[in-house]
Amino acid sequence: MKIVKNIKYALKNKVVLYLLSRYITFFLQFISSIYIAAKLGPYYFGIWGFILLLINYFQIINLGIPYSSTILLVQHKNDEKQASNFEKSSFFLVVILDVFILLLAVYYYFFGILAFGKYEIGNLFYLVCFIAMISHFNYLFTSIYRVKKKLFEVAFFQSSIAVLVFITMFLANSKTLLFLLLIAYIIAHLVSLLIFIRAKQLNFKGKITLNDMQVVLKKGLLLFIYNFCFFMIVLSTRTIVSAFYPVDKFGFFTFAYTLAHATLLLLEAFSYLIFPKVIDKFNDSNETKINATIQLLRTNYISLAHGLMYLAMILFPVLLYFMPKYTDALLIINLMALTLLVYSNSYGYNSLLMARNKEKVIALNSTLILLLNIIIALVLVLIFKVNYEYVIIATMFSYFIYACLCVYFGKKELKQSKNIGIVLKEAFPLRLFIPYAIALIIVLMECKYLLFLPFVIYALLNLTTMKDIYLSFKKILTNSNIVDIE
Repeated sequence: MKIVKNIKYALKNKVVLYLLSRYITFFLQFISSIYIAAKLGPYYFGIWGFILLLINYFQIINLGIPYSSTILLVQHKNDEKQASNFEKSSFFLVVILDVFILLLAVYYYFFGILAFGKYEIGNLFYLVCFIAMISHFNYLFTSIYRVKKKLFEVAFFQSSIAVLVFITMFLANSKTLLFLLLIAYIIAHLVSLLIFIRAKQLNFKGKITLNDMQVVLKKGLLLFIYNFCFFMIVLSTRTIVSAFYPVDKFGFFTFAYTLAHATLLLLEAFSYLIFPKVIDKFNDSNETKINATIQLLRTNYISLAHGLMYLAMILFPVLLYFMPKYTDALLIINLMALTLLVYSNSYGYNSLLMARNKEKVIALNSTLILLLNIIIALVLVLIFKVNYEYVIIATMFSYFIYACLCVYFGKKELKQSKNIGIVLKEAFPLRLFIPYAIALIIVLMECKYLLFLPFVIYALLNLTTMKDIYLSFKKILTNSNIVDIE
């Protein structure tokens, strides 16, 4: 009876319901990605990967408006009038941004873009531009609504694309399927926009003022540089692979990123959900509480990420057994998985720097890391002429340096010791580094029958941590206020 009672309580928990919706969505995305990859084959899946790359670029180029809006609304949670001003000013800035996207579509109509010729996207580019314009409004809505704890609308938007893509993938093949997938994106964005508007959560009492727009834009531009450069780290690697290797190899690379990234999507969803709460916690002046929050976040997020990825690496060969077209992609899948793990090691400290208005620091960090990634990737491609699988090593190394910089400046902000030994220990604890190093050696040697070993070693070295993670999840199940800003 107690188990049934706990299940009923959990299903009334808004956090559990949100995460459950994201889990179902991620499952659909996972199935869709695999089915679309198998149905299109490496060549057409490479074209679809390029289209998604363009959509990603447009989503990133948002001037940081959604990011600054979230932080400003949290920081001014007790000033309704000012918060309303920021909301309306942010939407006006998005309108201006979309005008530039419209002008780019007009330019493409008259002059075209030479770099797109290889991927034969043609008129599909206009659909990509339309998706980008609507998506900027929807992502701003999600930033505002998650602060206001309106999770249904956020979950609907985040799930709608996956659901429609899942339905669409059965309807056609090759170029026709590419067209229908983009139509599915458009329908999902339009319906989500109507859902956001219908919820009537925006406060229209505020005013659009030049000063508020400047505040949103000033903070937003620095956060935009940070987010743009950060996302560009992996996107630049994908771009280099798309430019210097055949389309089918880029299809393998895209499939590897999709598969490895899917493993951590649920964790990313929870991180997204609690972001306003984390920013609010880091605004506290009590350094002891802040440090405790950082350690709690890092213990749960980073340790769980490593465990999930090692478990996934055991299952990758099994999955590829049923997808013979992608059998040769195991090496890049595993290298991609280990690369994404390194990035997770920066978690916690980057949010601390945002909350402390250190946008210049994180913007500079991400810019330097992006340049480092591009330089190393080009050296690997042009000088060492490595196979496409090994280009991702540039990103793996860049993410490691990024994690170290986040830890260094985070500890500097907290006025804690920040010598190289402490930074390295915090950025990559020994209990996580040992299984990671073993995993990397096994992957590079392509000993797929030993892929179970990293998970076993991880479990042995992290027994206490795994118990802490269990207790944290138990707390989440019984306390939905984990997402509330107080």
